[in-house]
Amino acid sequence: MTNYKNENGNNYNNKSYKFRYFIPRKINISRISLSFKSIVLSSLLFTVFQLQAEPVLHPAIPILDENGLHVLDSQKAYSAKMTCGTGGCHDYEAITSAFHFEMGSKEARDDFGKNHGVSTLVSPGYFGGYNCMSGSNPDTLASKVNVSEADFKDKGVAGWVQRCSGCHTGGGWMEKDRNGIRYDEKDPTTVAHLDGDYFNRGTDSNNQPASEDTISQWDWKKSGVVEADCFLCHADFSALVKTDPETAGNTDDAFDHADDMRNDYLIDGGFFNYAGTAILEFLNLNNGGDPANDKTLLIFDRTASTDSSDHMAPDYTLNLNADGKPILHWNADAFVDGKVEIPMLRFPENENCMNCHSTSNSRRGFYGFGEEASAVYDEEGMLVEDYQDDVHKGLEWTENGETRPIENCNACHSRNYYNSLANTDNVDLDANHNFLKGNSDMDLRNDKDYSPNALSCVYCHETAENPAIPSLEGSDLDKTMLNAHLEKWKASGDMAGYTADSLTRITQSHLDVVSCQACHINDKVARGRSMQIMFRYRQEEDGKLKIVPYAQRDRYYWKDKNTNTILNKTERNSVFELRGGDTSMPGMVMPSDDMYGVIVDPETGAELAEVTARLSHGSIRFGDPEGYAGYLALRNAYNKVFKIKGFENADAVMVLTESNQYIMNHNTRPAVDSLQCEDCHANTQRGFSALVADDSVFGSANSATIFSLPDARLISEGIVELDKPYMKANENEDGSADITLNVSDILYSTRLNPSLSILNADIASEMTGMVNKVSLAEAARLASISKAEHIDILYQQSGDELFVFAPLYGDPSVRKVAIMPMVNNTSNLIFPTYQFRISLADNDVVNTAANSGFGGLNADVFSLQATDADGVDVSSFGNSNILVKLPYTGTENSIENIKLITSVDGNEWVDVNASDILILNPQTDSEYGYLVFKTSHFSFYTITLADETNVSEPVVEASSSGGGSAPWLLILLIGLYHLRGRK
Repeated sequence: MTNYKNENGNNYNNKSYKFRYFIPRKINISRISLSFKSIVLSSLLFTVFQLQAEPVLHPAIPILDENGLHVLDSQKAYSAKMTCGTGGCHDYEAITSAFHFEMGSKEARDDFGKNHGVSTLVSPGYFGGYNCMSGSNPDTLASKVNVSEADFKDKGVAGWVQRCSGCHTGGGWMEKDRNGIRYDEKDPTTVAHLDGDYFNRGTDSNNQPASEDTISQWDWKKSGVVEADCFLCHADFSALVKTDPETAGNTDDAFDHADDMRNDYLIDGGFFNYAGTAILEFLNLNNGGDPANDKTLLIFDRTASTDSSDHMAPDYTLNLNADGKPILHWNADAFVDGKVEIPMLRFPENENCMNCHSTSNSRRGFYGFGEEASAVYDEEGMLVEDYQDDVHKGLEWTENGETRPIENCNACHSRNYYNSLANTDNVDLDANHNFLKGNSDMDLRNDKDYSPNALSCVYCHETAENPAIPSLEGSDLDKTMLNAHLEKWKASGDMAGYTADSLTRITQSHLDVVSCQACHINDKVARGRSMQIMFRYRQEEDGKLKIVPYAQRDRYYWKDKNTNTILNKTERNSVFELRGGDTSMPGMVMPSDDMYGVIVDPETGAELAEVTARLSHGSIRFGDPEGYAGYLALRNAYNKVFKIKGFENADAVMVLTESNQYIMNHNTRPAVDSLQCEDCHANTQRGFSALVADDSVFGSANSATIFSLPDARLISEGIVELDKPYMKANENEDGSADITLNVSDILYSTRLNPSLSILNADIASEMTGMVNKVSLAEAARLASISKAEHIDILYQQSGDELFVFAPLYGDPSVRKVAIMPMVNNTSNLIFPTYQFRISLADNDVVNTAANSGFGGLNADVFSLQATDADGVDVSSFGNSNILVKLPYTGTENSIENIKLITSVDGNEWVDVNASDILILNPQTDSEYGYLVFKTSHFSFYTITLADETNVSEPVVEASSSGGGSAPWLLILLIGLYHLRGRK
C-alpha cells in the first residue's frame, strides 16, 4: 500500500484537509467561487499562447469524491461534479444540460413515439430514440410509466447505461431521471412500480444479471450514477500510459485498457460511480516528455489472468473491498499539498470526438481530421487521390481576428475556438457545451439547428467577412462563389453553346439547388468497400431545399397494422429459440458453430420454421426467414404476440424503412476532383444539355438494392410493406423480389418531405424546443413578423428583448407558430429551463372546436404545452405573459369580427378577451395571415369567424389555472427575498 504523506514527508492530516478544500453544498459559495476563479484565470494566463490542440497544465486542484472528501482520505472514486463543479470553478449543471449529455432525455415523453409514428420510442435522441446498434432489432427504452410487465420494453435506464456507455460520457441522462432527479438521491421506497427510470429488465434486485423475463428495481444507491467524464473529451489519448505491472503483459495500449476498465469492468459490473475514475489510472501527469517521470493518479487493485493464451484484450479480475467496491490505490506522490496539476486539452482532439462518433459500422464513412485526412503528393508534386483526404486539412481560418489551424472538429463545431487567447476572455469556465450544429440526421434538439450553424461551406466561402475563394485571388471580380464557378466553367469550356447573358443565371441556378457537398464529396468507403453515394433534398439554413449527398440506414420493424403498435426487441425475440448451442456450462447455453434458431408458436410452443443464428456484439442475433413459409409463420407468431398483449384481430406486418439519412459533410475534395458537368448532364454536339440525364448521378440509373425478399408475394399479400414512396419491389424470374430505390425518385419525394430520420421532422404534427433570449428585431425575424407597426406593438409589450421559440421544422402550420415569453426578472429564471411544445390537435378536438358555436374555423387548432426543468407539465404562468403568434387563414382584418377561442380539455370552448389580441394580419395572395395574442396559460387555441348568435363569457387569462403555478410563486418569493433592503 502507498504511504500517504505530504510534500514535507509528514503524515497526512485528514481532518484539517477536509475542511480546507471541501465546501459543503449548503454554504453560499459565490464569494469563494469568485476568488478561486480569479486564481484560476491568472494561472491560465501562463498557458494561453500555447496551441489550442496541445495539452496544457490545468491549475492545481484537489481530487474529491462524491461526498466532497479528498480521495486520499476516502480512497473512493473521484467525482467530476464535486471536483470540477461544486468547488466553484465550472457550472457542472449547465455544462451537463447540453444536448450531448442529455441525448433527448429532456424531450422524452411516454407518448413521444406514438405522436411521431414509431410507438416504441420515447425521445428523439439516443436516450430512448432509435438505437444506433442492433440493426433492425434494436433495444428500446422502457417508458416512465408502465401499467404491467408486459408494457415494460427492453431495458430500463440502468440497462441503457450498460448498453450505451461506450459512446456516452456520463452526466445528463446517465445521472438524472426524466424528472431531473439524480437517480441515487431518489428515495427507493417512493419509486412507482415499473418506473422505467428505476426498474430494469434482465437484472435482479441486487443489480446482478438475470433472465430477460426478470424485471426488478435497480439499486441506484449501490451502483451510483455515471457523472460526466470530463477526461473523455479533455484528455490527450495519445499520452495515456500503463503503470500497473499487472497490465504490462497485455499487448493492448493504455487507451484500450482505460476504455475496457470503464465500460466492461466498472459500468457492466454495476459500479457506475467509479466509471469516471477509470481513465485517471492511465492519464499521464508527466508533461515533460521523459518516460522516467511518468506517473498517474491511481491504480485499480487487480489480479491478472493466469491464462496467457490470449493477450488481445485486457483480462484480469478487479479486487473488491469488504463493501463490494473496487479497491483503489491513490498515488499520494502525485499530489503536492493535496493538489495535482493535470495536463488537459483546451479543446478535444479528433480522437476524443471519434471515440464516440465512429462505430463498428464505420457510420457515415466519416474519417475525421486525423493524419489520414492530410493531402499526400507524389514526387512530381501531384496530388495523390485518396477518398479520406479533406482539402481543408492543414489550412487556416481566421475569425474574430484570430487565426486557427483547421486540424480537427473544433474548427467548425466549437463555439470558442476563435476567441482571443491574449486575455482571459477565452477562459470560459462555464463554456456552452451545446456544440454548433446544422440540420443533421439526428432529430435531437432541432431547435438548436443553425443557432448558430457550424461553420459551413456557404459561410466560409461566401458570407464570411473575408470569404475564402482561392480561384479569385488577384482577380478584380467580386469574391463570390457565383463568380468563382462561372469563371472556372467558362475557362474549361463547360458553358459552350449558351448565350452570354444566360451564363450568370445558369450558374446561380446550380448554387441555388445543389449543395457544395453534392459535388465536392464524391467517394466514401465503409468496411473497406466503396460506399454508394445517393442524393436527396435537405432544408438549409436559409430555409431553402438543396440537394445533398447521403447514405441511408435501412431497417425494418414489425407492427400491428390496425393500431400502429410496434413490437419491441423482447417481444420479437420471444418467438425465437436457440438450438444447437453449447450446453457444456451448467444452466447456460453458449454459442456454437452448429447453432441455429427456430420460430415457435407463443401459445403452444410448436416449432414453425428455422432461421440462422449468430453471435454479434455479445448477444445472439436471429436471421430472417429464408422462404415464404417462414415469413408467414413469423407473421402468424407475431399476431399471437399481439393477442397476448390484448390486441384482438391483430394484423402483423413487416415495415421496411430508413431510420436515418446520414448526410455527408466531411472529406471534401478539391475542385479538380469534384463532380464534373458530364456526371449530371449529357454532352451533346451543342454542349452540355440543360436537362439532368437519367443515366447520371441524379437520375434513375443511380440506384441501389437495399433488401431482398425470398418471395414477391410477401409484398402483394401485405406481409411486408414499404415505408418510403421511392422504395420499389421488383420481382425476379425465380419469384423473389428485390427492393430498390433510385436518386430520381428520391429527389422527387424529398422535395415534398426532406426529413432526415424516421421521425419525419419536416412534416411532423408537433415540434418541441426551448426559448432563446434575443433582441426584439431578431425575435420578429424568427417569428416572421416584418411589418414595422407590428414590431412596434411587440416593443410596447416587452421592450427591446423577447424570448422566442419558432420551429424550423414540422407541418407548415406548425412552423408558422411562435412562442415569445416576455422578458423580466422572473421569466429570466424560469423560461430558459422550459421545454415548449407546439402540436396540431387531433381530429376529435378539431371537430369540437368547429362545432363550438363560435363560427367557422379560420385557423388550424393548436395545442400549446410547456414542461419545466423537472419534467412537470406547466399550463399556468402566473402573472408572466407570453406572446403567441398563430397562423390565420381568414381575410377579415377587424379583431371585432373574429374570435380567438381556447379549451383546456378540447371539449369545452370559450373565447379569449379581445383586448388580449394584439395583432391581426389577414391572409392575402402575397402573404400568409397571422394573429398575435398575449396569454398567461397554455391550452388548445384556434381562430374563428365571429358568430354573434353564440358568444360566451370571455376567459380571464390572468386568473386562469391548470396547474404549474407553484414554481412561479416560489420564484417571486425568492426574488423578493434577494431584493430586501435594497433602495
